[in-house]
Amino acid sequence: MEDQWRIAEHDPRWPIMFQETAASLREALGDIALRIDHIGSTSISGLDAKPIIDIQISVSRLDELDRYKPNIEQLGFVYRDDNPDLSKRYLREAPGTRRTHIHVRQAGSFSEQMNLLLRDYLRQHPEDCLRYGQEKHRLMELHKHERIKYVEGKAPIVWDILHRAHLWSQDTGWQPGETDR
Repeated sequence: MEDQWRIAEHDPRWPIMFQETAASLREALGDIALRIDHIGSTSISGLDAKPIIDIQISVSRLDELDRYKPNIEQLGFVYRDDNPDLSKRYLREAPGTRRTHIHVRQAGSFSEQMNLLLRDYLRQHPEDCLRYGQEKHRLMELHKHERIKYVEGKAPIVWDILHRAHLWSQDTGWQPGETDR
């Protein structure tokens, strides 16, 4: 298994990897999943990223865990009840398999919309995409052995880009497009 704690050049296979996993999720979840979207850095063409596919599944009620958790687990994903982020439910790949993060969020919630907005904004703004990629490389070099510091170090640029994305959304009337799957 490749080292996934690194920043890799954008790989054009990442969207294909998403599509393959999303197709299995869509089949397992049916109408329970209102949206299944490729989010995070691997969803943005040209952006260097950790080679980890992030998938956001939007459901009508986040607290109805029994409706969707078993369906996702049957595909080999492991529920992480130690996730401190109460705005989502989190599942990961089974040990020894390709790194994939599943983020289940309530449709229409701030956290769901924020991830879609950030993705869509970066897809349309290559200058901020480049700036973000450069900062990720810098932080990885600085905090190669300190994951928490790497993640925390990204906060200022992410919030700056989100501010820009918010202004862009007001100028354009942005709304989430069709689901990726």
